[in-house]
Amino acid sequence: MNFSPAWLILSTLALALIGACFTRQPMNAKIRARAPGAFIRVTDGLIHYQWHGPLEGPIIVLVHGLTTPSFIWRDQIPALVRAGYRVLTFDHFGRGYSDRPSKRQDLEFFISELDEIMKTLQVRKSYHLLGYSMGGGVVTKFTSLRRDQICKLVLIAPIGFLKGQPNWMARWPLAGNLAMFVFGGWIMHRGAKKAALAEGVDSKMVALQLRETKYAGYFSAVLSSIRHTIYTDMRDAHRILKERNVSILAIFGEEDSVIPQNTAKLLSEVNNTAQIVKIKGAGQGMVTTHSRQINEAILRFLHE
Repeated sequence: MNFSPAWLILSTLALALIGACFTRQPMNAKIRARAPGAFIRVTDGLIHYQWHGPLEGPIIVLVHGLTTPSFIWRDQIPALVRAGYRVLTFDHFGRGYSDRPSKRQDLEFFISELDEIMKTLQVRKSYHLLGYSMGGGVVTKFTSLRRDQICKLVLIAPIGFLKGQPNWMARWPLAGNLAMFVFGGWIMHRGAKKAALAEGVDSKMVALQLRETKYAGYFSAVLSSIRHTIYTDMRDAHRILKERNVSILAIFGEEDSVIPQNTAKLLSEVNNTAQIVKIKGAGQGMVTTHSRQINEAILRFLHE
């Protein structure tokens, strides 16, 4: 019996896809039993969250980015707590210990997620928002729509000024989904090793990041966010923030290969009242590799 090359390729991909599906663990009660913090139920499922620091301290909410859940704040939480802040961290849907709803992860999805978290936790007093990468875009848009409770805004390597189109995996749904489910683990391993070698991200953080790839729903969440959130234009939102006199600190890494180097300039052109800090030698992993400089900049801004 003769098999065509195309048939063999498709068969191999199909088998790899089946294998990937069966080897990824569902996020369940057994896994969640080891999670720190607690869970709340909102419209789209369970959200994992954690409070840190003094009960009566000023509140700051940390919103993580595309691929790495709330453990990314490992080096920011202690510094903020020592300074007297009450810190709230949580995992976006599809990451960490939170649920994996099969929904389009666009900006509206993340704004609704954050809004429900704050309402369910009954946070009634004013608070600061800090967003990293994709999280920077989420808090920018969120603040432009809901100014009343938000004091200051901190953005670390924020999205909102990316040009061009997503890569082919994001543009072509069928092929992209197949490739992500089959090769996503390899892609993440390669990226994590590159971050470790090029930027100096430590092995513990790399191991935590790679652990995410074991769980079902992670890759589909990441891919949906790339398709529907990462390339969202935030210029109008920044114009609104300027009009409303929202205090903004934007931190960029001078060696960041993910967020273009001209982003700081583009942000300043839209909102010249935003404070810009550039960290020398810092890449996308700066919250880990340059945590001292990041934390000093954040606390200096919050105390002004």
